[in-house]
Amino acid sequence: MGAIDYKSLLSLSNLLISRQVKGIYMNKLWTNLRSWYGVLFLVLLAGGVMWFVLNGMPYINSLRANWEAQRLQAQWEKPYREDKYGGKTPEETYEMFVEALKNNNAELSSKYFRVDRQKEWLKTLTEYKNKNLLANFVQELEEKKKSWTITDKSEEKTVFTYSYVVETPYVEKLPLGNGKFQELIHPTGRFKADTIFNKNTFTNIWKIYVL
Repeated sequence: MGAIDYKSLLSLSNLLISRQVKGIYMNKLWTNLRSWYGVLFLVLLAGGVMWFVLNGMPYINSLRANWEAQRLQAQWEKPYREDKYGGKTPEETYEMFVEALKNNNAELSSKYFRVDRQKEWLKTLTEYKNKNLLANFVQELEEKKKSWTITDKSEEKTVFTYSYVVETPYVEKLPLGNGKFQELIHPTGRFKADTIFNKNTFTNIWKIYVL
């Protein structure tokens, strides 16, 4: 056997120790870096959350408010967009209304009024029907139309003014529904009143507003 080279063994031992020390140092360095990366991540995350609270939430709340407003608007518009009862002119709508009354159809007659007034008029016309007053009401409407004069006209509104004469004073009971009535006193004399139509701009048909 040859002689043991102690210098080579020592050099090898020092090399191994040096590598171990470097490995330990690198592990500690990597551990520290991971710790700092974790801290940095948490700082950035906290900053992002803060930015979202200060800037993102108001934006989301604004979107939510706009969506809710659009939903309510669509809900309000729905019956107007689906409304199909009426004519292309005020006169045509009036004729349809009178014809429905002649057929003793209170529900159909009420649909020729503006959407927001249909429920009220359905009650009134139903009371007229139950009291057998529709025929007299039709006669009154046809007499009114004979003296119609246009006093206001635009793209979405038409007003017909008519005159009527009361020769003998009388009290008229107007049914309001639920068994309630409103007493209307008619003194003698010549009077003027208006029949007003509004246009449903969603469906381009004319509706009765004031009769």
